[in-house]
Amino acid sequence: MRCIGAENPPCVRCSKTGRNCVVHASRRGQHQSANSLRKWQPPVSSSPSDALHQQDSQNTTDAATSSVRRSPPVHTATPPAFALQSPSYKGGRVSPASTSQPDQNVSPSLPSVYSLSPLAALDSVALQQPLPESWSQPASDGIAVVPSASSRRNPKDVPDTVLVELIEFFREKISYFVPVIDDADLKDPLYVVKHRRPLAYCASFVASQFIPGSASVREQLTWPISDFIRATSGPLAKNESIVWTQLQAFAILYAYRPAADVFHLASAPQSGFLDHWVLKYSIEAFALRAGLHRSIDSLKVLLQQNPPDISKSPAFQRYVYWLWLVTMSHHFSLMTRTPPTIREDSTISSAVDLLRDVPKPTRVTRILAEVDLYMLWQQAGRSAPGLAEWWCKPSGTMNMEEVVAVLEDMEGALEVWGQRWGLRGESNMTISNVDVSRNGAVDFHFQSTRFCISTFGTRYMLEKARSALDAHTASRQALAPVAREFVVKSVEAAHACSRCLMDTPPLRRENIRYMADFGYALIAFCCLYIIQACELFSSTLPNPTKYLDSVEEVATFMGEMAVANNTAPRFYGNSILQQLKRIPKNTGNSGFDSQLWTEQHEGAPTSRATVSQSPVALISEGYQVRMATFDELPEADGPEGFARPSPQLSTSSFPIFDPSWGALLR
Repeated sequence: MRCIGAENPPCVRCSKTGRNCVVHASRRGQHQSANSLRKWQPPVSSSPSDALHQQDSQNTTDAATSSVRRSPPVHTATPPAFALQSPSYKGGRVSPASTSQPDQNVSPSLPSVYSLSPLAALDSVALQQPLPESWSQPASDGIAVVPSASSRRNPKDVPDTVLVELIEFFREKISYFVPVIDDADLKDPLYVVKHRRPLAYCASFVASQFIPGSASVREQLTWPISDFIRATSGPLAKNESIVWTQLQAFAILYAYRPAADVFHLASAPQSGFLDHWVLKYSIEAFALRAGLHRSIDSLKVLLQQNPPDISKSPAFQRYVYWLWLVTMSHHFSLMTRTPPTIREDSTISSAVDLLRDVPKPTRVTRILAEVDLYMLWQQAGRSAPGLAEWWCKPSGTMNMEEVVAVLEDMEGALEVWGQRWGLRGESNMTISNVDVSRNGAVDFHFQSTRFCISTFGTRYMLEKARSALDAHTASRQALAPVAREFVVKSVEAAHACSRCLMDTPPLRRENIRYMADFGYALIAFCCLYIIQACELFSSTLPNPTKYLDSVEEVATFMGEMAVANNTAPRFYGNSILQQLKRIPKNTGNSGFDSQLWTEQHEGAPTSRATVSQSPVALISEGYQVRMATFDELPEADGPEGFARPSPQLSTSSFPIFDPSWGALLR
């Protein structure tokens, strides 16, 4: 009989046999279940943040690698890196709580941030593109994929010399796209490796995405990056330099998070690491805990003292970081059609005036330009409800004349904004510290903002025109020319935004290759808009062939931008080319029969049978883009919901326009 032990020995069994209690380890516990999550406990560390930031060079390397050396053995259930997977994702679906679904009472026809998120639109067209073998992955059914053997190696297997070269690559090619990283921060890569280890890991991780043959290095770096993120969820480090290093490392990961992780785009490569939503919440929560939302107070005190090199002060750097987070929250909101998590307040609205005359690097000027553009959009939204709230259905009480006036004023304000920030040449510039030769990011945000706002006007005017037609009012004849003008303007804006990379001088195009995934996703979204507009309104557009030829050129260009593990540009380009194949060659003639549509609309009340006979379905071999994304949506919002009216809704309830509106504007 084996000893079972007792608080007051001997135990019952040992007392019967007259022996001393000697507890032997149970043989049953020697083989822990692979599915047990309770058995494994992370190693205890008094300060996980400080373990990654030792100032002594030798101790730094040992401390930084010792924590990741404690990675769980093979039989543990989930390594820390993959604990960041979103629990809502299972088998390629998004939970009902996800905000990525379009409104279930909406059946839009043109992609717009006011009706469908750009990533949801790209998700649907991805269903039509064959999956390259290199991207094929087995379904995980919501369970995080266990990393390969190479990723279980000790991160010390990545030599410091390799990290140094990766950091140098990041500094030269990528740092432009992360404006909270100054060139001086990475000027001494060896120092960064020895004393700012998290920054070294994150910069190397992103750089490895663009360097051929670096896939194994990228996998190995997931472990220390996971430890870094886990450390930031604990108490804040008392050393401000450590906190700043963590903030900069976070910024690199946040800026280069894959767009495919947001909605798990069909057929797109999955990173399996650093869930996009969790990363966004983590960096914003860490910034709030670090007090960045109050950083303007310290900066104002410092400005009164007028010290030299104020841009190098911690107060200035922290405030600029907060402004950058505001712009990133805005971009994420647009791409996902969700409310921004950081909203406008006085610390944001006063930024341009506060820093206007302060000597600052050009990277900071670019951030201020984006903040100024964001504020311009917000101000216009106060006069036209719904203009600055693309994530919800706009109010039906808006006055048409007022909306048109606001949009016209906004168009003029955008032109003035472009002059102020150097997009119209140095002679018209009213802001200092603008590097016109490196102002590509500012121009891109200008073009994308103008496109998004133009889609709001197009949607609004076509809805008004459709309502007038449904009510058989005489105003329909007056509305049609205005709606036609808005359609043309929106297509022109999409065309300009999609070509902002193509029109870059050849010597600067190489830098575009290292742009984050979200930039390419937005350009692909503009291309989808042009394709559908040419299909629905070819008779309205002055030269649809010109736009389609440009789309083909842009899609081919994106395919050429892919490098090493950064395959997303090619994926987007191929998706666009696949959609172009569906368009009839004779785009100069509208595919809609105006007389047929009028007879269907006026001959009988709207019914399931009548509405389902959309003119777009009558186009033989025509283009029908598939824009809805999830199986659980009603049929109208399913794979073909974007191309035809919903059989469950009357045509007058459409928030944008159904395909039959191609005849409406003739």
